[in-house]
Amino acid sequence: MSWERKQEMNGELESLMRDVGRVVEGEAQRQNILPQVQARLAARQSLRARPAQRANGRWSVALAFGSLAACAATAIIVLHPRAISYAVAGVGEGEVGAALVAPAAAPMELQFSDGSAVTLPPRAAAHVDALDRNGATVAIEEGTLEVSVIHRAHTRWQVQAGGYRIQVTGTRFAAGWDRSRRALTVTMHEGSVLVSGPGLKEPVRVVTGQRLRASASGADLGLENSPAPSAEVEAPPAAPTPSVATSRAPEPALAPPPTEIQPSTERASAPRARRVEAVATRAATPINADWRIQAARAEYHEALAAAVLEGWRAECARLGADDLVLLGDVARLAGDLDRAEEAYRSARRRFPAADRPIYALGLIAFEGRHNYKLAGDLFAGYLRSFPRGPLAREAGGRLLESRLKAGDDAEARQAAAAYLHDFPGGPYAALARRTVGP
Repeated sequence: MSWERKQEMNGELESLMRDVGRVVEGEAQRQNILPQVQARLAARQSLRARPAQRANGRWSVALAFGSLAACAATAIIVLHPRAISYAVAGVGEGEVGAALVAPAAAPMELQFSDGSAVTLPPRAAAHVDALDRNGATVAIEEGTLEVSVIHRAHTRWQVQAGGYRIQVTGTRFAAGWDRSRRALTVTMHEGSVLVSGPGLKEPVRVVTGQRLRASASGADLGLENSPAPSAEVEAPPAAPTPSVATSRAPEPALAPPPTEIQPSTERASAPRARRVEAVATRAATPINADWRIQAARAEYHEALAAAVLEGWRAECARLGADDLVLLGDVARLAGDLDRAEEAYRSARRRFPAADRPIYALGLIAFEGRHNYKLAGDLFAGYLRSFPRGPLAREAGGRLLESRLKAGDDAEARQAAAAYLHDFPGGPYAALARRTVGP
């Protein structure tokens, strides 16, 4: 083979390797795993260039093929990971289908390799029905599970109970199953889920601060702290009633971003929602009704409109701390991020001892604006100002995610180390361990 042909082949291979590298990097950025890809490629870097100057043409071509294969192998390993796994805290690796029953004296925690966690309270029973690279299916047999699913680009989780299915993409919630009554309760702490099953003619979306109770006889969608419906309310009505799908509270035009903050409703004096069917009558509520009442009913669009009519900036200037944070929650859950930021900033300025405003601003920067640098700075600010605050664990996890998404590897490792020190069993612990590395 002529020297010119060897040089031509080397050039073609180098060009192909660059193309592979661009594909790998682009896909890694999309999946938020670029640091992992870079680390694996860096370990092989010496294999590409070290012998090039002293090798003959035939060895150089072979080396180029070997480097290309290494890049391709790295892409396959990192971009097409194996199914996630889980472990039972204090016990060891868990198996699909194995019976999981929490002891009478303590809860049982399931820690998944994607950073998600499921906690079984004492005497609760469940099993992991399936695992794949995007998520898991957990089946409840009895009791209430606390579920924390870490959101990723392709997250796909399900929780099953009886004939019910809870579709999850990244959120925190409690799911309870009463086997004797065949009744499901879903209480949302963060984000939203989609529930389908007996008594629900169409899937029902449950969002932050709401609680859904469902059985074959019907369903009730109310606030998280609303009392359980009486037996009389649960009885099926004599006359036909609207379906859940047509009578539940209208969803925001923009889906509310996941959040660890529940809408503040301490001062709302409205009666609690009793049945999903009753929500249909609320659409006729006058627009000038007290926005707090509508917020308590999870009618965030109507509450926002009422607050704007009352004078948004005037409300931001005169409201107390709880109501001002609630005002920000209303705007955020209605999809008006500008007004939400205005309310939270006002609360932060006027009530510096309140921890929720800075955390909420971090959520908007992360989920709504996708400004991960700013989000990280805000979550770091929360931890500096409120190191023992009620949202410190969530702020630490969000700080880690923000630094990773911003591509700041050094800051991400620091955030990961701090999280593992302060919250070694937290829902972001697995991600933190992967970030710190061996």
